Parts: sequence; structure tokens; C-alpha cells
Amino acid sequence: MAEQNPDLILAAVQSVIKRLIEQTYPQSKKITTLSFSSAMHSLMIVSTEGEPLTPLYTWADNQSSFQLEKAKAVQDLDWVYKKTGTPIHPMSPFSKLLWLQADSPELLVGGNRIIGIKEYITYFLTGELKVDYSIASATGLFNLQSLDWDPDIISFLGIEQEVLSDPVDTNYVFKRINPVAYKEIGLSLETQIIIGASDGCLANLGLNAIANNEVAMTIGTSGAVRMVSDHIVLDPEGRTFCYYLAKDKWVIGGAVNNGGNAFEWFASILSKTEVMNYDEINNLMETIQPGADGLLFFPYLNGERSPLWDASVQAHFIGLSANHTTGHLIRAVMEGVLYNLVEVLNILETNAGPAKKLKVNGGFLRSAFWKQMAADIFNKTLTITPQFESSCLGAVLIDQMDYLEELKKMRVIEVIPIEENVKAYQKSYELYQKLSIPIQQIHEIKANHRNN
Repeated sequence: MAEQNPDLILAAVQSVIKRLIEQTYPQSKKITTLSFSSAMHSLMIVSTEGEPLTPLYTWADNQSSFQLEKAKAVQDLDWVYKKTGTPIHPMSPFSKLLWLQADSPELLVGGNRIIGIKEYITYFLTGELKVDYSIASATGLFNLQSLDWDPDIISFLGIEQEVLSDPVDTNYVFKRINPVAYKEIGLSLETQIIIGASDGCLANLGLNAIANNEVAMTIGTSGAVRMVSDHIVLDPEGRTFCYYLAKDKWVIGGAVNNGGNAFEWFASILSKTEVMNYDEINNLMETIQPGADGLLFFPYLNGERSPLWDASVQAHFIGLSANHTTGHLIRAVMEGVLYNLVEVLNILETNAGPAKKLKVNGGFLRSAFWKQMAADIFNKTLTITPQFESSCLGAVLIDQMDYLEELKKMRVIEVIPIEENVKAYQKSYELYQKLSIPIQQIHEIKANHRNN
């Protein structure tokens, strides 16, 4: 389960906007537009009056796993990926609707609406139920060619298209406003609401990584590698996503479940035996050579999205011996997270061509050691821009594309790979790739054992 209370999120959004307006008065009187970035893959059911009938099921919710596996046993669902660009995985609203249809079919009748969190927020502010193409393209219900809900998928799920929000482009300006809601948070009635897009796609825009084959990488709690293309690009094995950003701008890539949260997991274990802060843990890593003296970590602590798309896969340490220390373990954890992201980038480059630039953001930028490790493992120069919250900036830029020229003038920091480290990591990564096959076989054996 990974559920949230949508009304708490709405209250938080209201609070932040109100506080921002109060703190920046009188400049805030000049606010002309409000635009939104939002996480993908969320789903909730609301009544015809817009009242929540379910919690918000987030991208991390895996309750639909059993129902999805059941459906996959009956037929190959690759046709859904080919139409929508959304990988077949419990994260997607497609899978969540399979589950709700089997578990709580009464929720999907009587005019109840199927929406995501951004629709819930913007409906409160405007009274219009609209969904942008970017969020819609991450549902597994949206046809990338027609830019509309796919009738075959809608029929397969046993729902009516009318229960879904009207899809609109990412620069759509809402035609109506809710004056009561505006007054509550202090917005001028002249302020326009722009629908915006999804956080992953907007991160590329905020980092100004929107030219063909420019890559944006984010490592926060989870992680992602995304490349922009001027046409739809799908992976023959369904390992990467393809989502809409703007006209002739498609974001292809892979998101991983395990990023900085893997480091936090290990740090929490250490805190139970030793009192250590993150700087001290980093210091332990720095004493260990690249490759962690043969210790490898496959970082599937929370299942995995790309490149495996398997919610039940588990993490593994391989090559552990009595000679390995705490520093080896934590270094192997972070190296494993990055090896996993390298796999995603390799798939992107195979399908769409070599990456021209690698622009990065996320919490890992706070550590100089991690930045250097990433440059060495990817064997690419990392370009770091001043924008930490690139998705939020992208939401602003969705209607202000001219400002991208200003971004090009901003000072950037580059982290250049260290050649001897690159060689050590390449050798370690080769072993990681070879061992990933038996790791998958172990997973299949365990799954069969559980089922029997």
C-alpha cells in the first residue's frame, strides 16, 4: 500500500500558495499565472460532486500486483504498452483499475469519476475536470498517436470514457475559476491557471534538456533517466516509458524505485548500532576503492520499475566476505543504484541514439562524493545547473518557452570523470551485468516456490 489523503494534499497546496502570497506582498499582486507540476500515475475515485470515495493511490502503490499478474497470465498485454508508452506495472492507473474493477466494482459505476491528484487540485480552483496530455500519457489509458483515451483499453477495463477527465495540451489555460477558492488563498481573480505537465517531463524542461538526445538524470528518493525526442520512441521489450511534454517533444526514459532511499535504508540500519550522521557514513565510503573490492549490490529494495518492471523482485548483496567492512557495504549500495541507472541509459541509447549531454538534479547533488561517483560510473561529464527544483521551474516554463534562452546564460558546474575510476567501474559493471541474469533466475525460483 502507498496511499495518501487527497484533502491533506489540497490543504498543503492552499497553505503554500497563501503563505507565498503573504510573504511576497506587494509583489505577489503581480502574479499573472499559476502552473502545476505533479507526480504521475496517481489515481482516486470521486463522486459526481467531486467528493473522494477512495484514498489517493500513488505511483508506489502495488496493491494491483496480483490482479495484473492474473491478467498477464490470460493474455499478453504488450499491446497496451505499444498504444500508450506506459510500461505494464502496478504503478500505472491501468493496473490500478484492473484491481478496483475486481475488488470494488461498485466504485466504478453511477457516474463516479476516475482522476489523479492534479485534477483534484485544479478542479477545486476552477471547477473544470481536465487532465494534461503529459499526466494522461502516463496512465496506460492514453493513445500516444491520437492524443486521446484509447477506446480498446477503455473497453478492456470495462469503464466508460465519460468517467475520465477531458485531455488537453500542457499549456492549456482554464476557462473558469472558483472565486471562493481564489479568495481563500489570496489569489487575484485575474490570475490564470495553466494546467502544466508531469514532474519527470518538466524536470527535463527545467534543466533545459529538451534538445534531441539531451539527457536529464534525477536521483532523489527514487531515480530516473530521461531523454527528449521529437517523435515517439518505444522499446521492443517494453522497458522504457514514452510520455508527452509538448508538441513534438516526447520524453523517453526509465524511472527506478531505488535511489537515495537505498542509502537511507542502510543509514537507518547503522543508526541502530552506531550513532552516525551522513557525513560520517560518506567518509566510510571514501576510504574504499571503486568497485567495493568485488562486492556488488542489486538495489531492488522496493521492487523495481525500469529496467525490470517487476514489483516483487528483491535486493541482493553478491560477493560478501569477512574482509568487507561497513564502508564496503554502503559504497556497494550506492554503486548498485548507479549501475541500475546506467542500464536504463544504455537502453535509451540503443533505442534513440547516444546521449549528447547528461544534466543532473536531485538530492544526491548535496554530496560532492556522489556527484563524482556518478560521473565516473556513467563515464560522462555531468552538467549541474543552479535549479534544484527543476520540475517546478519547468511548470513555469511550459508557457514561457522564451525564458529557456536565459537559462543557457546561467553558470553551470561540470563534473568530469576520473579515468582510473572509470576503468575500475567498467570492470565492476561488466560483472554486475553478467550476474543480473542468475539474479533473475533466483527471483523466478523463489516466486515459483511461494506459489507452490
